[in-house]
Amino acid sequence: MIFVLFILLAVFIISGMEVALALGISSIGAIIFGSDVLSLIVLPQRIIATIARSWPLLAIPMFIMLGEIFQYGKIADRLINVANIFFGRIPGALGIINIVASFFFGGISGSASADTAAIGGIMIPAMVKDGYDSKFSTVVTITSSCLGPIVPPSVLTLLIAWVTELPVGAIFLAGYIPGFLLMLFLIIPTYLISIKRNYPRHEVPPFKSAIRVILNAIPALITPIIIVASIVFGLTTIIEASAITVIYSLIVSFFLYKELKVRDIPIILKKTVRMTSSIGLVLAFASGFSWLISYSQLPYILAQQLSAFNLSPILFMIISAIIYLFLGTFINPGAIVLMAMPVLFPAAVSLGINPYHFCMVSALSMVIGNVTPPVGLCLFIGCSISGDKIEEVSIALLPFFLAMLGAVLLIILFPNSVLWLPKLFGY
Repeated sequence: MIFVLFILLAVFIISGMEVALALGISSIGAIIFGSDVLSLIVLPQRIIATIARSWPLLAIPMFIMLGEIFQYGKIADRLINVANIFFGRIPGALGIINIVASFFFGGISGSASADTAAIGGIMIPAMVKDGYDSKFSTVVTITSSCLGPIVPPSVLTLLIAWVTELPVGAIFLAGYIPGFLLMLFLIIPTYLISIKRNYPRHEVPPFKSAIRVILNAIPALITPIIIVASIVFGLTTIIEASAITVIYSLIVSFFLYKELKVRDIPIILKKTVRMTSSIGLVLAFASGFSWLISYSQLPYILAQQLSAFNLSPILFMIISAIIYLFLGTFINPGAIVLMAMPVLFPAAVSLGINPYHFCMVSALSMVIGNVTPPVGLCLFIGCSISGDKIEEVSIALLPFFLAMLGAVLLIILFPNSVLWLPKLFGY
C-alpha cells in the first residue's frame, strides 16, 4: 500500500496537480489499489478526527491576518528605518538593511511570501535606484524572506509543533537563534559582493531623529514578543495570544500609525480567508495521508533500518536536510511538513536526536525551497517586482544559496544554537 501511495503522489505532483488534491487522491488510490483490508470510509473518519482535535491550528488564520494587517499598515517602512540607523554606514547598506528588516518583519508576519511582497515592494526599487544591480537586489530580498518562517511566530513552526506534538512555545523559542544565524550568513555575501562592486553606503539620520525613529517602531517590534512571552509564561494559549495580537495590531495600525484604512479591511479578510482555506485543504488531506503512513508502520520500519545502518545523529540530520532541500524544489514547506515529518521525525528521535534540534534543522532546510526553482514562491514574487528573468536571478542566487546551506550545517553541528533558549525557559 505504501508503495502505491508514494508512486501516485509523485506522479500527481510531477504532472502539476495541486498538492492538496495530490495528497487526497493518492490516499484514495492507495486504499483502492493497495489494501484489501481498509475501506474508503476510514479516510474521512480519520481526517475529521484529526482536524477536530487540532485546536492549535485555529491560530493559523490569526497569524495570516496579522501579517496582512502589518503589510497594509506599512510597518515595513518603519522597520527599514530602524535597520538603517544601525547599518547605514556599512558598504552595501541597503542590502544589509533589507536583510535586517526582513528579520524583524518575519517575526511579525511569519510568512516568507508576505515578507517578499512587503519588504521587496519597497527595497528592490530603492536599491536599483541607488545603483544596485537589479538581480542582486531581488536575490537579497527573496533569500532574506526565508527568515519569516523561522523567526517566531510562524505558521510553518506551528504546523511542525502540531505534527510532532511538541509545545508551541518551545518551538517558537527554538527559532530565534537559527533565524539570527541565517540573517548573519546572508549578510556575509551581501557585504562581500557590495565591497567588490563598490555599492554605496547609506545616509544615517542624526541622533535625535534616530531615537524618534526607534521609539516610533517599538509598538511594531514588540508584537512577536507579546505572542511568544504570553505562551511561554503560560498566560495564554496559542489561539488566545494570536487573537490578542490581531486586536493589538489593529489598534496600532489604525490609531497610532494611522496607515491602515477601513477600506483595507475587506481586502485583508479576503486574503486571510483565501490563504486559510488553501492551508486547511492541505491539512485535511495531509492528515489522511499521514495516517496511512502511520498505519503502514513506515516510520517504525525506517527507524529499524536506520538503526541497522548505525548512522550517527549528525549524518542522519545531514541526509534529512538533503531530503528536505530536494522536496523544497517542487513542494511548499507546509506540505513537506505534513508529508515528510511523520516519517523522519520518529526516526530522528529513535536515534537520540533532540526533537527541537531536528525540527529547526528541518524548518530551515525546507524554507530554502521558497527561493529555488522550479516552485519557489518568493522567487516568483521577487521577479515579478523587479521584472528580472527567473533564470538570471537563479544564477545570481548561488552565493546566497551556499550561505544558507552553511547556516543549516552550522546548526546541525551545534545543537545548542537551537536548544539554549528553550532550556533557559525550562523546556
